[in-house]
Amino acid sequence: MIEEIKLSSLVTLLIFGAMFLGGSSIRLMIHFFNKNSLYLQILCGGLLTGIFSLELLPEVFSHFQTIGILTGISIGIFIMITMEVFLHKKSRLHQGDQETLYLLFIALIIHSIPTGVTFGISLQQGQLINYGLLAAFILHHIPEGMILMSLIPITKMKNKLFTIFCSILSIAIGMNIFMGLNMRLDSIKWNTVMMGMTIGTMGYVTFYELLWKKSKNLPKGKVALIVLLGMIGIHYFLRLFPSHQ
Repeated sequence: MIEEIKLSSLVTLLIFGAMFLGGSSIRLMIHFFNKNSLYLQILCGGLLTGIFSLELLPEVFSHFQTIGILTGISIGIFIMITMEVFLHKKSRLHQGDQETLYLLFIALIIHSIPTGVTFGISLQQGQLINYGLLAAFILHHIPEGMILMSLIPITKMKNKLFTIFCSILSIAIGMNIFMGLNMRLDSIKWNTVMMGMTIGTMGYVTFYELLWKKSKNLPKGKVALIVLLGMIGIHYFLRLFPSHQ
């Protein structure tokens, strides 16, 4: 038990460092974009689109049953729509960036459940010495830090809010890894539904909240180019590491 806690805590700290690194890179880019933060958010939407289409979808549909995935997608979209209605009712959250930020955060929390548990199970099954796998799992969270930072409003509290979000997300992933390390039976059906929920929530935020809503008043050609650049960037980033799934 003590060893599992130590390992989960170590991975939690490393994931926090990876997300903080991603957020810091976006913090520097904000100065170059000046007031055109929408284009920066579109770029991050391109990163998410790349993760979604190049990694998440191929992985899910090659390893899980379609009916379970579709069930999970439906549940995930329902959760997002419900949360959006709830956020709309809160007057202090009427700003679009804040609403998208909270929806993305919920999607990332949901995404952390199947990935964290599966990674914990893989370590339990003897893959602990695979440092390439461990590095890939950790460094895959750099884009998440970039996307979170791009959506946090530019205020004096920006860095503090980013640190809070990264801390909560890292702890959630660490807890899920701990669960995976202590699981004695891997439920395929449970994993299938959870991965479907990941597709539903991440897809909703990526295509509706980030790309559709943010690009309504922007030149479509420029938007398409920026999304393509984001996808190309994440493609080469992902090629540096083996899959962590």
